[in-house]
Amino acid sequence: MHITLLVAEHSSLASAALALEVLDAANRFAQPAAAPFTLSVASLDGQPVANALGRAMPVDMSLDAVTQTDLVLIPGFLFSLRDALPAFGRYRGWLRRQHDQGAVIASMCTATFMLAEAGLLDGVEATTHWAFADLLRRRYPAARVDERRILCEDGRVITSAGASAAMDLLLHLIRRFASRELAQQCSRYLLIDNVRSEQSVYISWSMPRSHGDEAVLRVQDWMESNFANPCNIDELAERFGFGVRNFKRRFKDATGHTPLAYLQALRLEKAKELLESTRLNFEVITSRVGYEDSNSFRRLFCQRVGISPAAFRKRFLRSPAGL
Repeated sequence: MHITLLVAEHSSLASAALALEVLDAANRFAQPAAAPFTLSVASLDGQPVANALGRAMPVDMSLDAVTQTDLVLIPGFLFSLRDALPAFGRYRGWLRRQHDQGAVIASMCTATFMLAEAGLLDGVEATTHWAFADLLRRRYPAARVDERRILCEDGRVITSAGASAAMDLLLHLIRRFASRELAQQCSRYLLIDNVRSEQSVYISWSMPRSHGDEAVLRVQDWMESNFANPCNIDELAERFGFGVRNFKRRFKDATGHTPLAYLQALRLEKAKELLESTRLNFEVITSRVGYEDSNSFRRLFCQRVGISPAAFRKRFLRSPAGL
């Protein structure tokens, strides 16, 4: 099959190079004379492009010179998205033509935004790096964004999460368009884990505070200082001079979360911090973050984070002697 690696100004050099290396490895591991992939690197005008580090990336051709392709693969823009985003509309026509002609369109990391700008995510389930998911939702409300996922495949559109998810995407493409055996061989030789399903375990929730509602900000400050104490939402509204219904509406309008969901997120983030930095047992952590029932909090943790507290600690524990 023919793959077009679309590189744009500010593309990630690492993502582009990784795609070239891994797909070349797949060709080398395949049976002699049966390399599954032919790869072309293309830019909008056929000229080298400056990557996110300002270094020139050579290309083989312009996009208009691509007469037929089976898969368009787009490297991400992790630290350069805001610089790259204004030019994404220039790729809309070409991407839509390729998709209309039957090509699969796959994005690495924040290249999801280029697909959205082309209208290819309207009504489509998609993922991206968790830190940019809210921005993707706001700019393209027709997209069905699920930042918990490492990979989403919906029709002939494939999106992937953060930078390390490029490996998951490439193995998925090898398995889907070549064979499972070849993907497994690449995985073993390149020391890559099998394709993961979720990035929720890596998400660090940041408190939305740029909404400009000073009254809600005061509530947030109080909640962030008192999350471990018993908290009744109706009493909280009264404490800050709100009617209950108005408080719940106004808080969600400002933060995007209900007061209860916000409080749960605060407690989960503190629990994750304690699991990473201490060896406190989970019952103690449960109490420290304001819950009484460790079993119900464990279920909430598994649901929101995607793995158990014990598995989270095993993966992320920083201090072997913390208290």
